[in-house]
Amino acid sequence: MEDYLNFLYKIGNIKKYKKNNILFYEEEQAKNFFILLKGKVRIYKSINDKQMTLHRFLPISFIAEMPAFKRLKYPANAEFEEEGEILEINFEKFYNLCLENTKFNFLLIASLFEKIKILEKKLLQNSLELKEKIAYYILENEQKLDIITQKQIALDLNVRVESLSRVLKEFKNNNILTTNKGKIIILDKEKLLKNFSVLF
Repeated sequence: MEDYLNFLYKIGNIKKYKKNNILFYEEEQAKNFFILLKGKVRIYKSINDKQMTLHRFLPISFIAEMPAFKRLKYPANAEFEEEGEILEINFEKFYNLCLENTKFNFLLIASLFEKIKILEKKLLQNSLELKEKIAYYILENEQKLDIITQKQIALDLNVRVESLSRVLKEFKNNNILTTNKGKIIILDKEKLLKNFSVLF
């Protein structure tokens, strides 16, 4: 990826963003796509005055290459959750680079396949019952549970905090997990996997 970035730096512009800065808004015309170099970006849609988190990007990631490629509008909003740095690239310049160097075509294809996997995972998550949805999230984010708040989990899953608390209480009663200062700690992963093995 470093080799590719060296080429992309030549056709892009590095921009710095502060926490809560918006990278782009839903329905904005997509002329550029982005490579996240530093920070964390949340992709979300606003539905009935509520925000539904679709995905979080960490470095180094392509963001919004599909709408730029298809010359569409951005399908969602993108917001920095912490200070960050972006390499902003005009798609026309990138397209010309792809014509000159076919290796960049494979880079783009690989990124698009990754977006398909993200979409498939989101569709699966949305098809689950509440208890399964929460269990799936906990297992998928096991390595980050010490930094994820319950409020963030509820936001990510688009569920009420009260509903999340009710399910977590049930898991606690079954000695599957516990919480410490609001952070989730898995006590019995095998039991969690056994109960929700259909997901994995």
